[in-house]
Amino acid sequence: MLPPNATGRYEQSLFFFEEPEIVVIDLGNRSKVVAVSTRNIGGNGYFGAKVSIAQFRHYLEERFDLRYLMLRPDRWTWYEFLLPADPSARVQLTNVELNRARIENFIPEQGFFSREHTEAYRGFQFEKRDIQRFEVDGQWSMNDFGRLHSQIADLYALTKSVDAFADAQTPQNHKRDIVESFVKPFRGGGSYLSLFRSLAKAGGEDARPDIKAIQWASPGYIDVVGDADAFDRLISLVDHYSQNEVAIKSNYDHLWSYLQETGLLKRSLALGLTQPYVVTEIENRARQLGSVLGVTSYPTLLSMAGGDALVSAKALLAASRRIEKLFRFFVEGRVSVQGTTIG
Repeated sequence: MLPPNATGRYEQSLFFFEEPEIVVIDLGNRSKVVAVSTRNIGGNGYFGAKVSIAQFRHYLEERFDLRYLMLRPDRWTWYEFLLPADPSARVQLTNVELNRARIENFIPEQGFFSREHTEAYRGFQFEKRDIQRFEVDGQWSMNDFGRLHSQIADLYALTKSVDAFADAQTPQNHKRDIVESFVKPFRGGGSYLSLFRSLAKAGGEDARPDIKAIQWASPGYIDVVGDADAFDRLISLVDHYSQNEVAIKSNYDHLWSYLQETGLLKRSLALGLTQPYVVTEIENRARQLGSVLGVTSYPTLLSMAGGDALVSAKALLAASRRIEKLFRFFVEGRVSVQGTTIG
């Protein structure tokens, strides 16, 4: 059974050749219709696919082409419609099935990406994305590249979250999301891996750096797309680790051993601890690790953790481990960044 017909608002053209060839219709419910002209077979209307905001963003970011977008729409919904003469009038959308004839006549061939548009989409504000090149040498497998990107992505999400939380201009609801992303992973016993996934989810796409290109040959490189300031902070943390490795390891062991001795490594939250001196000791040891690790001030980290000393301590341990793993790539001579000598 087909979904019901709908109405929408004409938003803009994306590709114009004598007339609008690709248009966007806003459905007003976090969805769009991306449609192509049917005049190539003598029609005078448009055939389009209903897409989510996330799908549309990904298309505009060239994560896939227009054919992929239109063949895999939100809720498998397609429409045909005419554009009204009055641009302010509502567009009447008729729900249709995707059949072989429509695929052959209307769906674009592979390889049409958003860079081909004649008009830029004006509905989104995109954060400037920069390319950070990590030069690589030695023998690399796809698994090695995956591990490197994983360490970069985790620390990127952490630094973006720290900066957003410390920024007075960040909306309070986003700061609450960051606090929730810190606390939630540890409610079920604690997972370092899920902490970084939670941070990335709370930060949205801006908290996730993407791989743009990989050159396998040695020496080669991996290009990662994201925010230049976040990359600078990430590289600075690794450089700082290289100069303070002994002190960081000592304070890491000091905190980790206490949590192990008290059976708190597997405990979810500090809430409910009946011994105030235990919380105080955790805070003291975490503060010492935080001061030498250099991610952010301990009071800021404690606030990000919702005031929970145990969560902030585990977050520091997780951050330290991620920085160390990324540092190993540098000190082994397998990774380098132009203009910076680490290790």
